[in-house]
Amino acid sequence: MSLSFSKHDITATIGEFIGTGYFLFMGVGGAVNFINHAVGSPLPGLAIPFCFGFSLFVNVFIWAPVSGGVFNPSITIALMVTKNLPLIRGVMYIVAQLLGALVGSWLIDLVQPGAPNAATTLGDDTSIAQGLFLEMFTTSVLTMAVLMLAVEKHGQFMAPFGIGMALFVSALCAGPYTGASLNPARTFGPAIVANDYGRAHWIYYIGPTLGSLLAAAYWYLLKFLQYEKAVGSGPEKPESDRNSDKHDLENP
Repeated sequence: MSLSFSKHDITATIGEFIGTGYFLFMGVGGAVNFINHAVGSPLPGLAIPFCFGFSLFVNVFIWAPVSGGVFNPSITIALMVTKNLPLIRGVMYIVAQLLGALVGSWLIDLVQPGAPNAATTLGDDTSIAQGLFLEMFTTSVLTMAVLMLAVEKHGQFMAPFGIGMALFVSALCAGPYTGASLNPARTFGPAIVANDYGRAHWIYYIGPTLGSLLAAAYWYLLKFLQYEKAVGSGPEKPESDRNSDKHDLENP
């Protein structure tokens, strides 16, 4: 196995760095804007998932032709495990995603009025185990969206939208309890910039990674079962019935 890399790996890694930076810049910036200007209303509960979901959608759409538009170390690991991403490029992606998230979070903190503290922390009534499993299961949904829509190419041009909507609906589910990270880079950048790590900061790295590996296991199972042949195939007839059908066709 070669560990060398080419200029194409460098180009794609640059795409991941810039794309992750913009994903955090727009997601954090939009979310904090709603938090600061919709105090006392239920709007942020819907608007924050919308900001991150659509930020992911837009940036995947822009950067997918360059790098695939992953922007997530946990999903990068899933792509390496499923052999849809070479090891050396995956490692480069993870470094670029973490650095991009840090730069994007720092830039929005620098240019946006006020202090955009968008760190993902556990809710007061959320246990560590609940937070871990919420991050795991929601990330598995997001990773499956990437695997089925982008890798398997079932989403065609709608794959970025489907991936963004997977983040949106997952954030609706987990947002009030964990902040809905689903992405170690999304946690890493804002936590450092805001110096806010909350309780059990580690779950935002372990939970999403376990979720991405769960999705990889689903993907391997579906490929083993040849899922492509499942839709519309119906139950397989016994051989005697198939022979009978053949006889009827030959002797109407």
